[in-house]
Amino acid sequence: MAANILSGATNQFNFKELPKSKIVLSEECFIRLSAAINLCALSGNKELEYGTFLYGKEMKPNVIYFYVPSKFDNYTPSYREFNVNTSEMLEEKDKAVNGNKYDCIAHIHTHPYIGGTCQFFSNQDLRVLKTLQLEHQPNNGRKKYFFMGLLTVSPSNFFDNDEISFVFYDDNVNEWYKITNITVLINNEEIPLKKIGNRPTMQLDKRKIKT
Repeated sequence: MAANILSGATNQFNFKELPKSKIVLSEECFIRLSAAINLCALSGNKELEYGTFLYGKEMKPNVIYFYVPSKFDNYTPSYREFNVNTSEMLEEKDKAVNGNKYDCIAHIHTHPYIGGTCQFFSNQDLRVLKTLQLEHQPNNGRKKYFFMGLLTVSPSNFFDNDEISFVFYDDNVNEWYKITNITVLINNEEIPLKKIGNRPTMQLDKRKIKT
């Protein structure tokens, strides 16, 4: 799959689903991601990108719980890229890589809707993820797993249709995967995100909320 990545963008929804996979977001992480995509949608300059890191654990094979977002959001938004240009955020990520508290790290950023391909990962996005997975590993041999998340403003700029995507690069088999089973943990209950077709949105599926 990596050899087929185009020079512009790659439709991540054409990747294979990571087997028996699920990403669970804490309410705190979900609120942080909602804030980032709202900043992207409502910014006066819609070509700026916003983002964060999420930290978590693999609860069972291919089931990831991200429960802590980055403590820092003092970066400067960049034109058509999420440039982590604050030393605090990078130092926090490096500490997570070399510590034992987290084994999964997600790099999350927004894409404004400035054309159809903005709903897909750029070639540069996928290169960043591959570099993180291959080169940002601790010296103690406790492997870390990196994920890339994309928040996409809908074409209509209507928040119900804003999308979220996650991909994973498995360096053991040189293969790319998508994860579309995404839930939010609220009051000890997992609420799935609403989907449009096979694309998860940034909206809770209220039909699945117990009353």
